[in-house]
Amino acid sequence: MAALLEQLKAASRIAIYLTIAFLVIQLWQDPAGAAHATMSFIEGVGHFFAALIDKFGAFVKGLTE
Repeated sequence: MAALLEQLKAASRIAIYLTIAFLVIQLWQDPAGAAHATMSFIEGVGHFFAALIDKFGAFVKGLTE
């Protein structure tokens, strides 16, 4: 069982390194596109959390009324 865990850890490290390498290469090839994609992602995450906070606030307000 321990050997299987070690193999999974090694495989996950390889996957992380490959992902980082892919992102660096993509950034190097198209910095403007990478910046646009990153900003779109951050904007989407921001909108999600803003909606979540608004809905949670409405829920709490509904409990106190």
